[in-house]
Amino acid sequence: MKHQRTEASSAMTQLRLNWKNTFIIGLGFFGVGLVWPLYNAYMPIFYARYIEAKATIGYLMTIDNWLALTLTPLVGFLSDRTRTRFGRRIPYLLVFAPLSALFLMLIPVGWETSLWLLLGAAVLMNLSMACWRSPIVALMPDVTPPPLRSKANGIINFMGGLAYIVAMFGGAILYRMYPGLPFVASALLLLGITAIFYFFIREPEHSTEKSERFQFALIRDRSAIFMLLAIFCWFVAYNSLETWVTTYGREHLGMHEADVAGLLTFSGGAFLLFAIPSGFLADGIGRFKGLGRKRTILGGLLLMILAFFLLDLQANLKSAWYLFALVGFAWSWVNINSYPMITQMAGPGQIGAYTGMYYLFSSMANIAGPPLFGWVFDHYGYRFFFPLGILFMALAALCMLLVTKGEKEPAAEARA
Repeated sequence: MKHQRTEASSAMTQLRLNWKNTFIIGLGFFGVGLVWPLYNAYMPIFYARYIEAKATIGYLMTIDNWLALTLTPLVGFLSDRTRTRFGRRIPYLLVFAPLSALFLMLIPVGWETSLWLLLGAAVLMNLSMACWRSPIVALMPDVTPPPLRSKANGIINFMGGLAYIVAMFGGAILYRMYPGLPFVASALLLLGITAIFYFFIREPEHSTEKSERFQFALIRDRSAIFMLLAIFCWFVAYNSLETWVTTYGREHLGMHEADVAGLLTFSGGAFLLFAIPSGFLADGIGRFKGLGRKRTILGGLLLMILAFFLLDLQANLKSAWYLFALVGFAWSWVNINSYPMITQMAGPGQIGAYTGMYYLFSSMANIAGPPLFGWVFDHYGYRFFFPLGILFMALAALCMLLVTKGEKEPAAEARA
């Protein structure tokens, strides 16, 4: 009996979340969270200095995703077999994050001088980001047992949500001073994060997953396919919201774009507050069983649909700050639990590969969403902005209903 209690205690210790390491890994996600909100909010405004057609701007917002479409999953595959003294994931950040910062700082220069320089800096920045994003995210499941990944993903997304607040709130202040300042400031913070990784962080030698022979991850699992389709649909809706809401507020409602971007801090703040609880909501705390990842995601999608419907009824978004907060709250339910579901479906030694597939489908959503929304605006006006978002969130919910895998393993759940 004593021996059994000792084994049970050992199992509990092995399944205890390492909060310190998880927060450290979250620094990389903090860096990602600094860049994309600024890029999505202000790049359409920068492009509008040279280009009138909204559909063209939408396509330009996706060129980086076209170029990174194969690069992101490829780097995820390669990181599964990379071996260096810094580890297999971290070297990608040490090389490509500084390059991302450099090209990020060139974006305001291009805005001031030339469309070609603006476009070139944006493309190169996004290519550099694609080379370190998936390896850093894949580091979390490397060091976290499957039953704890929703909780760990909540922590690293908390860091991303904190970065979102810093980017949008601070960015709105800096934008009013000079439109290029948000990009310069975020680039400097990105360089600081790189320095922290270089001087203070060493990748753990042992992963929670066995590293097997490198192979391309052909997805044949029905649940994984529908999961990836759901990811595609909700990212079309959410990323298009981030990309076009500032333009929607300025041209359809007569608001200043910085005021609209400032409203996004409410969604970022709500996401920040509920990032960690959303992981616990799905997986449960201690002896209390959670809703499950699938049901939590479905609940979040329904709340997103409600928020979009109510936002569509607003004549002035300033008074609808609480609806932006609802969007962030619901998005935490969806975003926090989707990646752990994908890693749960991955085979041994394929965490990086499946991480790459996760970002492949989100990149395809970035390709499809902005130009589709821009085309609709050019031909039918802005009144279809939120209804189109509702449509894609509903399609995501339908796909999720067909997913049957991705929850915690029963045996692991019993031990936890």
